Amino acid sequence: MLWTRYRSNPPAAMAAMLPKVIIYALLGAFSLFLLSACQPKQPSGISAVEKSRPGLRRMAPAPESAVEIQLLMRRAGAGEDVNQIMRELDQLIARGDPLIRDEALFRKAQLLLENQQSGAAEVTRAVIEAHPQHALVPYAYFWLAKWWISQDEPGRALEKMRQALKHERLTRELADDIFDVAPAITQQASEREAVYWLLAAAEVDQAGRDSWLRLAARRASMETIEQLHRDGTLPRDLIPDFDLHAGRSRLMTGDTEAVARIAQLLAASFPNHSNLRQLQAWASGEIRAATIGVLLPLSGPYARYGQEALRGIRIALAGLEFDEYITLRVEDTGSDSMAAITAYKRLADESVNLIIGPLLAETTEVLLPYLRSDLPVISLTGRTDLAAASPALFIHTLSPLAQIYVMAQHAWQHGATRMVVISGAADDQTEPEMFSRSFQALGGEISGFVQLEKSTMDHRSMLRKMRYETDDEVLLAELDEDLAVMLPKMDIEIRMPVGFDAVYLALDGRQVSMLAGQLAYAGINNVPLYGSSRWQDGHLLDDRGRYLSKARFAASNTSSAQNANQEDPDVRAFQFKYRQVWGDGKISDLMSLAFDTMRIATVMTSRLGLSRHEIVRALRTPEGFPALTGHVRFDESGVGQKQLDVFGIKNGEIVPAG
Repeated sequence: MLWTRYRSNPPAAMAAMLPKVIIYALLGAFSLFLLSACQPKQPSGISAVEKSRPGLRRMAPAPESAVEIQLLMRRAGAGEDVNQIMRELDQLIARGDPLIRDEALFRKAQLLLENQQSGAAEVTRAVIEAHPQHALVPYAYFWLAKWWISQDEPGRALEKMRQALKHERLTRELADDIFDVAPAITQQASEREAVYWLLAAAEVDQAGRDSWLRLAARRASMETIEQLHRDGTLPRDLIPDFDLHAGRSRLMTGDTEAVARIAQLLAASFPNHSNLRQLQAWASGEIRAATIGVLLPLSGPYARYGQEALRGIRIALAGLEFDEYITLRVEDTGSDSMAAITAYKRLADESVNLIIGPLLAETTEVLLPYLRSDLPVISLTGRTDLAAASPALFIHTLSPLAQIYVMAQHAWQHGATRMVVISGAADDQTEPEMFSRSFQALGGEISGFVQLEKSTMDHRSMLRKMRYETDDEVLLAELDEDLAVMLPKMDIEIRMPVGFDAVYLALDGRQVSMLAGQLAYAGINNVPLYGSSRWQDGHLLDDRGRYLSKARFAASNTSSAQNANQEDPDVRAFQFKYRQVWGDGKISDLMSLAFDTMRIATVMTSRLGLSRHEIVRALRTPEGFPALTGHVRFDESGVGQKQLDVFGIKNGEIVPAG
């Protein structure tokens, strides 16, 4: 995070914040502290990415004379004549000192690429080949990747970022930069190029390993899966989990031939692995006839929501190869408790294998005394506390409250330790309070809890006050001591980094879009912003995401597909089936949730042919189920714990962030 970078080299950080004239005046005094500046700056501490790769460590400080190169790069960044700066780099190269010469070669290549000069890519490749173990090699691959992006070559860009991730001199800073850029590029690249990069990300980022593997397995065609096994590109330690994810996603669509083929591929490398036995079990069962009950409010004040859910269920059924084996028994719960009880009893008497619904919390609650232990019910309510009341009741929900722990964990894994939580004045405070508790339970600290004022839309003065109140006072004291020794008294204002390293916005998308610019105005524009699917109200990109490059939020694949160039084949198939029948209307989260629930139900009943008691046990399998709305695992109490995809914003589009 920003504050840790400043702490690791306070004078250099301060110099970066002072006016240009002052910088040059202080260079002599600060030269000893700028020795490390010629290399990419590194945060203090060891990240999750660094822990996953023993070689992923901070670079050693550069020699003192490398300050000349740093000054040249600063001048280039300030817009001075690039050709003149490259001539001066040539002079450093000609001096013959190996350390200075080699870095000057890399920096010249960087300037050539950034300024789109002729032969830039060839020069960079030659420098890499001449110095393959130099600390700047992975950075050079990243510079090349950005150059290929500018050439509209996303596949080649991903290839270079994959090479950077695999290089032994990869640093935390560079890995973070790549993970920030590459997921958006995977949406533009071919399926195979995207899968190869996602697997490289899974190999490096152990904290996000399962998420990267799920994305890769979901995107990969059978042709690519077979190619990965043939050419050895798939790292051996990733093979069992990747194959299990790939097999499970095909099981959900009823493609048992693909499941059997994936099992054969895994058997060649891991003949005794437990994942192989699971794949073989999925592939071996015969399709059986099954009856699935549906309890939804199809009349009364909540009929619109019931109809949405029913549409999702019917789309899932239409997408199955064995849909003729499934019988739906749909009952209307209306808004009357007695009608719901009667509908449930009717389905139970008709020997349905499983029930999807109810949708409403009060309807689910009124059924609790009547639920039979041998008849699994998957309710779509947001009242997760009801699941513990019956072993047969499971709750599958996309309520923002169910996403809170996901985002707290994501923020914690990505280095956030001190968080400010901001909520709306009129909002229910459950979300910010639950996020705060979740983040603190992981070991984090809540540095501030702010409620926006109801009477105004302009919160800049409040945000500026918050920003100054959270200046890093410890760092300020350290700087005061250093300056007192090194410099005469100067009347300057030092703009300190804030005393927190992330912000959670418990707001809707309209408020987030508005507040992002005000945060930037207040000087709080270099910290990550986190949130839930509440952001997906259609207004998040009102300002085309201008101040949201560091934003991350949880959402379902299908809801984000409304605004993103989504390449997930399951999402495309869902959208195609929907538009075939209902036209171009918006696909809601509820519709997507019902779609996923129906796919789980058909796998448990018709595909695997499980009895009612067996379904109750199988729904709690620790591996869980792939789903468009986020991989779901039902815990011991029956609550569906979502492993949601996290999204960000790049170039005005919503893209996966891993």
